[in-house]
Amino acid sequence: MSLLDVRSLAHELADVADTLSLEGFRRRSDVSLKLDGSVVTETDLAIERALRTRILAVFPDHRVIGEEDGVSGDDPEAPTWILDPIDGTTNFVKGNPVFATLIAYAEAQQDMVGVVSAPALGTRWDGIVGEVARQDGLAIRVSPVASLREAEVSFGGLSDIEADLPGALAAFSRATVRQRGFGDFWGYCLVAAGSSDVVLEARLNRWDLAAVRCVVEAAGGRVTDLSGQPRSDGGSALATNGLLHDEALAIVRAHRRE
Repeated sequence: MSLLDVRSLAHELADVADTLSLEGFRRRSDVSLKLDGSVVTETDLAIERALRTRILAVFPDHRVIGEEDGVSGDDPEAPTWILDPIDGTTNFVKGNPVFATLIAYAEAQQDMVGVVSAPALGTRWDGIVGEVARQDGLAIRVSPVASLREAEVSFGGLSDIEADLPGALAAFSRATVRQRGFGDFWGYCLVAAGSSDVVLEARLNRWDLAAVRCVVEAAGGRVTDLSGQPRSDGGSALATNGLLHDEALAIVRAHRRE
């Protein structure tokens, strides 16, 4: 199966997720707290169940990693799907349209394909690493900004960044022309489309990052953890247009708590 076939199936999965999430959006939903204090809804659970069922019906030997139902499959080398049924669940619960379903596909533990679907915003991104990134079927590319002093940076989880990188927020604010807090998938997709330049997150999971990492890298950007390693399972993320990565990483390393 080619990566184009994978992307096609990921879009079919996103169509299913869009239908379910829009049915539940701005309607009364059963909300509960998980052990980590984050919220989960019946819609999150229904989406992940539906996507898992479809993937394993087509590829019973594939592995699935999801936010809500964990890991299915024991072989870490098997082709792997990484799912976040609703990225931005708190937004979803509050009626904020900035939420998305994240679907990624990895081979040999390398993230290769990502689809990010934000139905309440009416837009969708996809990317095949080494090939092309698109928004609503049109090719997108990261910005040509080559200096942090001309760059826009966005942050996720300010308290987490301050705890793990004390002083980094102030340093980035001094170093860049514009600072925002887009959060979740949104900042990464803006970087991929050339509308923003840097995203910094101190604490996140693989399902939060794998799909958006594919989109950013397919668009010509770079994504690492805060130690500079190119991975989506490192628990943190720095995403840039590539040109800014070393300069941004130097600020991170200067403030990283050991």
